[in-house]
Amino acid sequence: MKPNGIPPALLERYLSGECTDEEKELVETWYASLQGETRYLDHLPDAEQDEMRQATFGNIRRELNMVEEAPVRSFPWRWLSGIAASIALVLGVYLATQFKKTPVASIPQQLEQRQSSELVRFENTGSRIVTHRLPDSSSIAMHPHAVVTYPAGFDADRRLVTFSGEGFFDIQKDKKRPFYIQSGDMVIKVLGTSFNIRAPQNRKVFQVDVVTGTVEVRTYAETKESQQVILKPNQQALFELDSKRLTSKTSPLQAKKEIYEPVTIVFEETPLNKVIEQLEKRFNVSISLANPGLAKCGLTANFESQTFPGILELLCSSLDVTYTISDNNITINGEPCE
Repeated sequence: MKPNGIPPALLERYLSGECTDEEKELVETWYASLQGETRYLDHLPDAEQDEMRQATFGNIRRELNMVEEAPVRSFPWRWLSGIAASIALVLGVYLATQFKKTPVASIPQQLEQRQSSELVRFENTGSRIVTHRLPDSSSIAMHPHAVVTYPAGFDADRRLVTFSGEGFFDIQKDKKRPFYIQSGDMVIKVLGTSFNIRAPQNRKVFQVDVVTGTVEVRTYAETKESQQVILKPNQQALFELDSKRLTSKTSPLQAKKEIYEPVTIVFEETPLNKVIEQLEKRFNVSISLANPGLAKCGLTANFESQTFPGILELLCSSLDVTYTISDNNITINGEPCE
């Protein structure tokens, strides 16, 4: 079900930047529910359509500080209470321009302007998922070959990061310092939330999947208007690198969870081969044993709201084994139990 209609007065406060955080989230949730309704102007008379387009252009000019002395006609707010879909036109333009208030330079360009001694670059060169901590205590569960670059100390008004590869981000909430991540031409903005990014250099489509909180995803474009989507939990964004097309949708229902989704599972002196069967049933993974003698090793553990990488780490610590991962294929290595 879509959110209720938004009062015109609230939209005016949103456009003027006078909303509370709760009101801002309400408006953005409502706007996100309207995305995809591409023919919402068709039911308006031609005269009203033309007037709305002129008003929208005025909003764009004001946002870009293009208006000098000539006044632009105010948007006829009396229409808003009865034409919710039409509001999305102006609000959509406004939301798309919000990212333009961030510096014009891309995040990589901004970071390149700093001294090399002020930057941290971390690459997961191993064959396991590694959790990397950032200066604000946010964390990234980074897959092999993933790379992150960021300042040794974040700025007072923003947190800037570049990322390539696959990783699960758990961002500390900080309303005064939005968190920005750039992967190629895809830019992600959050305040505090958790989400997974798939942006390896060899992929033709980048993907963002939200687990908690709200995530804004846009395309970085210097010469044309960027695209933007707002994601809630169980929603995902897809960015096609060739066409530069950005879309969003509800994450498809699956019998098995992705490895970054938490589960609760208990083992009590369970042989490792049975543990593997249970994990393969729960997660979208394939697990094999490098040494068949490991199959009889018993595991006792209570995994409460744990992701697959967390379960693997605890399993390896308990049984004194290691693992390697390639895509969703895992191999467990170690000596057989006595």
